[in-house]
Amino acid sequence: MAGALCGNATDRPALAYMFLGGARHVLEQAGTRMAKTQADPALMAEAQLCAAEMFGHDSAMVPWGCLTVEAEAFGGRIEQPLDYYPIITGRPLEDDRDLGRLARPDPSISGRMPLAIEALGQLRRGAGDDLFIIGMVVSPFLVACELRGMTNLLLDLLTDPPWVEALLDHITEGTGRYVEAMVASGAVDAVMFENAGANRELIGPHHLTQFVMPWHKRLLATARATNPDALLIEHNCADTPYFSDILENDVDAISFAHGDVAAIKANHGIDCRLSHATPGACPNRVCLHAESQGQPKARIGNVDHARPSLRRSPRLHRKHPPGPGQSNPGPLRLEHRLRNPLQGLGRKHQGSGARGAGGVLRGSSMRNIRCPAT
Repeated sequence: MAGALCGNATDRPALAYMFLGGARHVLEQAGTRMAKTQADPALMAEAQLCAAEMFGHDSAMVPWGCLTVEAEAFGGRIEQPLDYYPIITGRPLEDDRDLGRLARPDPSISGRMPLAIEALGQLRRGAGDDLFIIGMVVSPFLVACELRGMTNLLLDLLTDPPWVEALLDHITEGTGRYVEAMVASGAVDAVMFENAGANRELIGPHHLTQFVMPWHKRLLATARATNPDALLIEHNCADTPYFSDILENDVDAISFAHGDVAAIKANHGIDCRLSHATPGACPNRVCLHAESQGQPKARIGNVDHARPSLRRSPRLHRKHPPGPGQSNPGPLRLEHRLRNPLQGLGRKHQGSGARGAGGVLRGSSMRNIRCPAT
């Protein structure tokens, strides 16, 4: 995985595991339930190790699929369903905008932050260097949405921008301590930042520039300063990301849930929409795009063409239907995750202490990268 992100030659594509794909089947195999697993760092690590054994991918992630760790640490009230991810049931700023109501998170004691960091350590000890380990963090704007409520926060952008900026300062400071502890643990090869607030259907470009990107970039800078060799990944699961703005961030890889199919057509002459069964879905094709040494390369073909290069266990052939909120792992569902090939490469960086080996990050978009010269 690290080799692929560095643009090095690899013997096969690497397969990255996002969140807890096929969660129901993984937890059944591990003999546990979601509620119990989310409260136990040993089980959090075991679930990822179990998934790697089942599906044969090359990476693992903690936390996975839960976007409430940061909000809980600031004082959000959490409910843990038996078989689903934790959900926010109480927002400290929903009816009272007093920022003094917010906690100042300490990653060693606040909410599930220490559980996540301990789980990453146990995952590293269990996997050694066999898995590329990713810690996941939620961007400040999304945490603000959880603490205030999205509708309230969007109104605040219009009615009281200085208060929103003070809120984002508070969140970025506290989340930054979490990022520092995660990176300083030595357990992670990369940190992935969920930044779906950079979304054209949610806010306009002027609000993106004023309220989303400055604090997100501060968080990225915190991770970079803590360990310059850690790889940083931007993830955006929105339907309409701000592609160009995201490409300007100081990250080493970008993962989009939906690609720019117009750019695919313009650059490669293929109209992906012709094969879409439903808007935004691409069930019978795989489009991967990466750039190496400044040269764009695209591989576009059907799913059967991709399967031989992926390690798969016989369990994958069963094609279980996913449960609510779950996705099939591996090549059973290959979505567009394509960076806009019209954009140029970012800066090259020097030095990498990342563990792991070779391939392309499944469904992700590559930038060049913090790697030793070859």
